[in-house]
Amino acid sequence: MTESAKSCQAHSLRARKREATRSAITAAARTFTAQNGLNGFTVGQLCEHVGISRRTFFNYFPSKEDAIIGHLLDEFPADATAAFLDGGPQKPGVERGPHGLSTTLLRDLYRLMSAMVAELDLTRDHINQLMAVMKKEPQLMMKLVGGAHVREQEFTDLIAQREQLPPDDPLADMASAVFGMCSHRASQVFFSDDNTKSYEELLAANLLNTQKIFNFSHLTFEGPQ
Repeated sequence: MTESAKSCQAHSLRARKREATRSAITAAARTFTAQNGLNGFTVGQLCEHVGISRRTFFNYFPSKEDAIIGHLLDEFPADATAAFLDGGPQKPGVERGPHGLSTTLLRDLYRLMSAMVAELDLTRDHINQLMAVMKKEPQLMMKLVGGAHVREQEFTDLIAQREQLPPDDPLADMASAVFGMCSHRASQVFFSDDNTKSYEELLAANLLNTQKIFNFSHLTFEGPQ
């Protein structure tokens, strides 16, 4: 094995260990919160349970609340973000619709969000655990809502950059707001007790119902892979 291959293998192993530690912290934080409430345990107790130091905990999360929420407010995946930005009107074959936005915008927003959801790896157990935490500590939902507002602004900035618009252009802002509404409604159904559909399916259905707003009559979605 070459030194380069050994280095890549070591990097991959470290990344997997980091992800395993991060997931263990979030799982323990959610379990403790569901059982005892947010104020019913300390960071020290959480660290002892996971087998890490306080310093290690704060290398991953700034607070208990952030540990509980976990990946939900993470940054956009780098590869998916690059693909989204490269898919704008500067790309050969991509056309602008009558409202000035590229005709592939909703499709590519869907792909970007699907990549984010794939990184979350939300199993039914994860969903049930998170729902139990939210029921125990409803104020955590406000942190998610606040994070959603920040995420909408991030989408606005990405859309403006991709579509070659000024940062404060109302088209980018409205496109982000409409996409955010579709995403929010998909999340509401996805986290409901009787839901059987994937987030991607729900989001695609909502986007298809709003595509006429953008006059993207030919737009199609692949659905979950």
